[in-house]
Amino acid sequence: MQLRPHQLEAVQAMFRHTKGQIIVPTGGGKTMCMINDAEQRFRSTIARTIVVVAPRILLANQLSAEFLEHITDVDVAHVHSGETHHFSTTNSIDLTHWNSTNPHYNKLIFTTYHSLHKIQNSMVDVDTIYFDEAHN
Repeated sequence: MQLRPHQLEAVQAMFRHTKGQIIVPTGGGKTMCMINDAEQRFRSTIARTIVVVAPRILLANQLSAEFLEHITDVDVAHVHSGETHHFSTTNSIDLTHWNSTNPHYNKLIFTTYHSLHKIQNSMVDVDTIYFDEAHN
């Protein structure tokens, strides 16, 4: 994936810092920055769990599809009440079970702001969280 200069600068900043905001206008490539950062983090030899949070179920599903166009060797869960062909739950215990029995070491979890507490309650160790449209 070829990033534009402002996207490359954003991704480099994401890797240098543990917290921050990437503020880019609509269509400026924030999703590509998240995907690129996730790809780099998944290249590590250490198990990674990344959570992507969106304001709506439709956007969580859209982000999932976009991430999975570029990241293929990962296990996926959705924590919201929407329809998906991936593992999906709104039950923290079910998420804990999925996390503990899942054979792959890299995991992507897509959720909404409304359901984010379900991940916290599951006690799944999360390495990185991307908050999409955090202003919502």
